[in-house]
Amino acid sequence: MKLNEEKKAYVEPQITMFALAGDCPILAGSPPVKTTPIVVPPTEDDDDTNLVPEN
Repeated sequence: MKLNEEKKAYVEPQITMFALAGDCPILAGSPPVKTTPIVVPPTEDDDDTNLVPEN
């Protein structure tokens, strides 16, 4: 690859592209997750209801 050595007043982006032909195992997706998420309800917390201002 030949680089242009001229001085420029702006930043020229350098882009490298790769082309993949055929099936590629690198691009395979993650396996499906076999769990069922659950939501745990919050517990009541009375410790922080009586706040005292610092100043």
